[in-house]
Amino acid sequence: MIASSLTTMAYAAQPEQGITVTPSIGYYNADSDRQAGNDTSYSIGVGYQTNSALALEAVYLHSDASKRGRENDLDQYRVDGLYSLPAFTTVNLTPYVAAGVGITDVDGDSTNLLVNAGGGVKYAINSDVDLRADFRLVKDIEDNHLDNVTSVGVQYNFGMPNQQASN
Repeated sequence: MIASSLTTMAYAAQPEQGITVTPSIGYYNADSDRQAGNDTSYSIGVGYQTNSALALEAVYLHSDASKRGRENDLDQYRVDGLYSLPAFTTVNLTPYVAAGVGITDVDGDSTNLLVNAGGGVKYAINSDVDLRADFRLVKDIEDNHLDNVTSVGVQYNFGMPNQQASN
């Protein structure tokens, strides 16, 4: 029984090194003091998965956050680090933690520095495609706002050519 329990949560094989592209849709929940409201968000992330548990990702997020009848364009530009935790191999789930820095621009009126932290889980459909669910707390450093964003997306993995095959 102990052996079967240990196989439920096991370290997966090393991730395949390469480029990742992750389009996502989500919900942006702005701090109540912010001029922007809560609304649907769209994002695209382009990343690089190392041959370890660490990945780096550049993300653009947009939300038409309306508040009191006023449309606000909220744009974020971030660079995040993602660290994959041990995978649940029996169900193809890989939890991860994430953190990063960037800027938030609301209607071009203010561009502020941000930090974010959170995590999520990836479900491997196959070796090239993962479904990804993510939650982040986003802290506006300059105006002291704390937002959060919840999203789901599809991560496409473009692995590097096998070095042994090309030799």
